[in-house]
Amino acid sequence: MAKRIFVLSLLILSLLVMVAFAGCASQPAGDVGGQSNTENTEDTKPAPDSVTTLRMATYNPGEAYQSKALVKFAEDIEGLTDGRVKFEFFPGSMLLAADKMYDGVVEGIADIGYSNLAYTFGRFPVTQVLDLPIGFPNGWVANHVAADFYNKFKPQEFDDTHILTLTTSSLNNIITINTPIKKPDDLKGLTLRGTGYIAQLLESMGGVARALPMPEAYDFLAKNIIDGLLIPYETMQTYKYGEVVNNITEVWQTSNVYTFYITMNKDTWNKLPADIQEIINKYVEEEFVDDLAKMWNDIGIMGKQYAIDENFEIYVVPDAELPIWKEKADKVIDDYKANMVSNGYSENEINEWLDFIKERTEYWLKKQIELGIKSETGPPEVYQEY
Repeated sequence: MAKRIFVLSLLILSLLVMVAFAGCASQPAGDVGGQSNTENTEDTKPAPDSVTTLRMATYNPGEAYQSKALVKFAEDIEGLTDGRVKFEFFPGSMLLAADKMYDGVVEGIADIGYSNLAYTFGRFPVTQVLDLPIGFPNGWVANHVAADFYNKFKPQEFDDTHILTLTTSSLNNIITINTPIKKPDDLKGLTLRGTGYIAQLLESMGGVARALPMPEAYDFLAKNIIDGLLIPYETMQTYKYGEVVNNITEVWQTSNVYTFYITMNKDTWNKLPADIQEIINKYVEEEFVDDLAKMWNDIGIMGKQYAIDENFEIYVVPDAELPIWKEKADKVIDDYKANMVSNGYSENEINEWLDFIKERTEYWLKKQIELGIKSETGPPEVYQEY
């Protein structure tokens, strides 16, 4: 009998202990005296109510500085929105190839896309005025002018997406494997990689243009299928062209840039809350355009330093020889104007675009001189000494 009472007592005691523990476990962690501690520590932020994840695509390899600029954009926007916007990044044509980028953004395959106008040559005829050989001194100036041009004219050809900004390469140079180019006639019979109006400039000088995707051009150079490229200095490293070419001709006064768009699916943009749209617009205007201009300027300087270190033969066209080069460039500009007029644009509006570009080029070159920013190409006031 005593044994049964003892066992029963143990059972009752065990039940009381379990109830006590259950009561303690029902209070939230960190509670003191049954009162909830809801204050966030300095390092803790509340989770956002909803998160929008955006797919961002480019054809550039992930290690390229252009891709790094997009990654920085994504990281900064994530921070500025307290994590309400996040990004998935697809470089190297993983999601969309360069020539499929714009349609892919329209269709929503990517929410944001980065590509080159020349890959869909003729689709953006107004904006392609920026690709003409109009004498940008360098990429720093050209980037600012391109952003200003879009903000001023907002060409309707982009109306099915939301443009974040336009950006440009640094100045193209004539880069060859075996043949030094000192005058336009030296290009006769040579085949060089070039697209859009860059290709037309090459052909006006007597060369043969071949449109190739940037990643494929290396093999064509290595196998001597093409003789060179019209391309910026930075590609010597970004695409490793410096391993297979030897000669560079620099003539910024009549050179082109490649113009790029960074654009967003329109439905995706319209679905973003108004405050997030404002954050993105402000960031692009106050930081991103400057970041892109600096990035292109920096890699242009690095690319030229690489060419010097690798003992490339670099020929800078002297002022006395510029008229023959300008004659070839003017032909491309005149052909553009005639083609645009035949397609319904007035000569006055085309001249307005060109005059605006000239005015903004002068403005930004003056600003560059004031800021003391040096570039790999341009007049003596901004020319980087090596």
